[in-house]
Order: sequence, then structure tokens, then C-alpha cells
Amino acid sequence: MTKGTYMLTYLAAFIILLTPLLTPYMGASSGPSGGGRVALATTTIIWDMARNVAGPEWRVEYMVMPGRDPHTFEPTPRDMAKAEEADIIFYNGFAVDAWVLRLVTASSKAKVVRVTEGLEGLALLVPDGPYAGKVDPHMWMDVGLAIRYVERIRDAFIEVDPAGAQGYRERASKYIEELRRLDAWIREEVAKIEPSRRLLFTQENAFQYFARAYGFKIVGYFYSMITELEPSPLDVARAQKRVEGSGLCVFFVESTMSPRVMEAFASRLNGRVAGRLYTDSLGPAELGLDSYISMMRYNVETIVRELSRWC
Repeated sequence: MTKGTYMLTYLAAFIILLTPLLTPYMGASSGPSGGGRVALATTTIIWDMARNVAGPEWRVEYMVMPGRDPHTFEPTPRDMAKAEEADIIFYNGFAVDAWVLRLVTASSKAKVVRVTEGLEGLALLVPDGPYAGKVDPHMWMDVGLAIRYVERIRDAFIEVDPAGAQGYRERASKYIEELRRLDAWIREEVAKIEPSRRLLFTQENAFQYFARAYGFKIVGYFYSMITELEPSPLDVARAQKRVEGSGLCVFFVESTMSPRVMEAFASRLNGRVAGRLYTDSLGPAELGLDSYISMMRYNVETIVRELSRWC
């Protein structure tokens, strides 16, 4: 066997071994054939919601790979090609993925859908930092608002494909019922934490909607929203001031960010980094975190376990 043949054989074997781990993230539709129409979502979270509604005639894909931060994502020519191919494009809006609008050209056939449309009256604002006064985009962290996302996705599919309306309604209704059960479960789990311990300190201020919905207090964070830079000494000093006096000793890092600064910060305050949470992206498929529901369950289980344990 030549060296080149050996390498090709090795590569083929590697791909065969890797494929089962990647399959949930390869943009396949909910049907067996992959469908003839293309729905494109900016993030894996919106992708998962869309694939629960789409049906077998659609291939549902995403742009921002699992584990990547949509705040700092830079579209490539390949992403532009994806947008040109799509029949419908779903995005969150409110700055987190506004870059998608640059990909939609005059020749695009896609219907572009902001899944947060109509939710402005329920919006929270970024309290400080470069985006102070702007709408906080992390609405999906409240399952009640995630249900509104799904309703918007359902209506958009019906608008594009009226003939399939019954199927979209049935699939959306089934998924929404699952989300309602998730919301009720979260409330039951959170009730296990002493009220005085329902405090959150994370790297990015991405839990405002979660805190409002489920009775937590945001003690502090490093980033108000934008995350492309390491926090400055001033950011860290402000964060420390927020923590002092609260008694908080449990700190969470996020899956799309480096834990380095948080680890040093927690050590300085005699606290601990308690776990990694998922906010802007779904988690690894091999860990079973490749759906919005599993992501939220993991986050809540981690938060409840670590805040109950405390220091």
C-alpha cells in the first residue's frame, strides 16, 4: 500500500468513526430524505427549534457551529452561498446575529424571519457596557419566550408553504407541549434552592431573562454582552465589587468562552468555578446536549446542584 493510499484509507475510517457524533449537527431535516427545501438558522438553538417544526420536506441547517460564539461570528463566502440556497432564514435579532442581514442580497429567494418579532414589549435592556440601553437578545433563556420563538417559526413556515399548514401546526403544538413541561420542571427544580442562594454570577450577562422567569438575582458578570475581548482590570474590579457583601462563592463559566479569568477571579474571592453553562450554543452531541431542551435541563441541573452545595 502506498503512502497516499494509506492516508486515504485512514481518512475514510476516521470519517466513518466521527459521523455518528456529528450526525445531529449536520443540518439534516426531521425526515429521512433531507427534503427539497432549505431552512437556514443562524444559531444551533434556533436550528433545533426550526427542525422540530419543519417536517420531512425541509433540510434545516445552521451557520454558527456548535461551541462557537454568535456574537463574534464572521460569515464566510460559504455562508453567503448557504444564504443564497435557502428558502427561509431564521435569526434572533437584537445584535447577536445581525450579521446575517449582510448575506441577504437582492437575488436571494429566502424569506428572512426574525424569531423575536413581536416580543419587544417583553424585552430587557443591556444595563451597561458598549451596548447599554440596547435590547438584551438572550430571550431564549426563558422557556416561555422560547415558545414564542416556535410560534413565529411555525407561522413563517406556513406563510412559505400554506399547503403544509396542518403539519406545521401539529409539529409545533407537540413541541410547544414539551417546552411547557420543561418550563414547569425548571420551576420545580429551582424551588429546591434556598431563596437566599438563588444568585448568579456568569461571564456574560446572558441570564437576565432566565433570572426574571425563574426567580434569580444577577449578582454580576464580566461582559454586559459583547465578548470578543478579555475583561479589563476595571471590568474585573467592578465585578468584584458586585460580589462583595453578597456572600456568593459559586461562579459559572460559559461553553463558548475561556474559563481563565473566571478561575483566577473565583480563587481571589475564595470561591469556586462550579460548572460550565450553555447559553449561545447547544452542547456536544456525544453528551446528549444537542437540543434546546437538553441544554436547558443541563443548565438547570448544574445551577441547582452547585447553588445547593454552595461553598
